[in-house]
Amino acid sequence: MRAKKLTAIALSAILLTGCTTGKTVDGKSVAASTSIDNITADELYNELSTAASSDSSLFSYVLDQLIDEQFPATDDMKQSAEDMYKNVLSSYKQQYSSESEALSALKNDLKSSGQYSSISDYKKKLVYSIQYAEMMKKYVKAHFDEVYNDYYKMATPRKLSIIAISSTNPSSPSKDEKANLKEVQALLKEGQSFGSVAAKYSSDTSTASANGSLGVIDTTNSLSSTYSSDVATQALKLKAGQTSKVITGTSAFYILHCDSTDKAAIKKELKNVTIDSPLLTYDNYLVYKVFNTYKVSYHDAKIKKAVTSYVKKQLAARAKERK
Repeated sequence: MRAKKLTAIALSAILLTGCTTGKTVDGKSVAASTSIDNITADELYNELSTAASSDSSLFSYVLDQLIDEQFPATDDMKQSAEDMYKNVLSSYKQQYSSESEALSALKNDLKSSGQYSSISDYKKKLVYSIQYAEMMKKYVKAHFDEVYNDYYKMATPRKLSIIAISSTNPSSPSKDEKANLKEVQALLKEGQSFGSVAAKYSSDTSTASANGSLGVIDTTNSLSSTYSSDVATQALKLKAGQTSKVITGTSAFYILHCDSTDKAAIKKELKNVTIDSPLLTYDNYLVYKVFNTYKVSYHDAKIKKAVTSYVKKQLAARAKERK
């Protein structure tokens, strides 16, 4: 969301008015204001005049200002961001022989992504992502039933469990690996509960300790990166109570079980809304609904037109998606 570009319409509005139109604060022309503070044309010009882009960039800038004012970065947010960074660095350390190599690799990957100029920039954006999540969380908690009903319809959530049988080369498994897989299949066929088999036999330690539970999985799941694209696909095809056939991954065999698709049960599971809740991220258009709940007073007609028109178009696209 930290797009720092300016649309031609916004740039021309500022240049033509000479940054002197409308309300002023401390001698500066105000382009827009939220219920807490003002966004001056000077600020907008300094921040965005280096490049031209679409209306989405101008919207992102105004949204950034609103978030910074309504949900300012706290010490707790900064500490959470630091912890997130340390976890990422820790995963890099496991792949390299020294901390300096790991740090160098992380820096290169961040720069290669085109989104981060440095470690410091990465940390700042981690903090911002938490601020953004807090804004979304506040809205979701206040409109929980409405958001959840839409989520259930659009994201097809379900409670899912998994069993992984590790294999060095699944396309040509060893004798022991074949035996392990057959044993698991036999136990499930006999009627043993999926959870008990997962707890005892699954090589995926992160889920085995929870009887194989992956929790609530939906259309925004990250199973492709964690397991395989086939696992992600099959996860959404299963009906409640169904168990998948064996899915061959790159380092294991997987078996999935759909524990439940019950709307009330999943709602109960998601009732405690945190910044990690899927209700905050399933809908790319939700941010525009959230944005419209805040009062932003524009003091430049062209800037207002650009932002409000863009938001209106996004909400129209959202409505069309739900027809």
